[in-house]
Amino acid sequence: MEEKLQFVPSLKDAFAIGMKNLVPIVLSVLLWLVTVWIPYVNVGTTIALATLPVKLSKGEMISPMFIFDSEYRHCMGEYFILQALISSAVSVACLFLLIPAVVLSFSWLLAIYLLVGKKMNWALCLSESNRLMMGYKFKAFCLKFAVSFALVVISYVLFSMFDAIANSLGVLVVLVCVLAGVCVMLSVDAVIYRELVLSEDKVEEAKPEEAL
Repeated sequence: MEEKLQFVPSLKDAFAIGMKNLVPIVLSVLLWLVTVWIPYVNVGTTIALATLPVKLSKGEMISPMFIFDSEYRHCMGEYFILQALISSAVSVACLFLLIPAVVLSFSWLLAIYLLVGKKMNWALCLSESNRLMMGYKFKAFCLKFAVSFALVVISYVLFSMFDAIANSLGVLVVLVCVLAGVCVMLSVDAVIYRELVLSEDKVEEAKPEEAL
């Protein structure tokens, strides 16, 4: 059985997915900023952006207009409950010298995505995310840390290079770098979701065929 979340292949996949959808993601964020003041609609668009990795995990080009799909508004009650529970639990875990909070955050990394992607109720999302992340929390942490570290280093180097020429140019370059980094970071979650959730779905779908 092929090992899941291999470091280098996962980073390559995340970079490819992020760059492929860079423009649609940026346009989605701009649409969200334009409509965030509209009551009720802003709930759906916010949930859509928060669960964007579910869309990215399928390897297809996304349309910026997806944030207006009604399915995201329909799950707002369970989304708010889930976010409140996760935030509260992680905040309490922070009192125990941070590490438990980090572990808990990665245990429930997939919870929000399962709510939208698998239409699970909020309680099942937590337990299922914990099960799926068992044995993969450190790998997920390494992937996210690598992308974050690379983003900080590249931004600092580019800003230092262009700052000597023009401050505005340096800020623009760093902004582009940050946008690309955010896209790749979202794509890391997409790869994690694909490897741990979608791959398991394929195995389950293949079982009836093997039985025949």
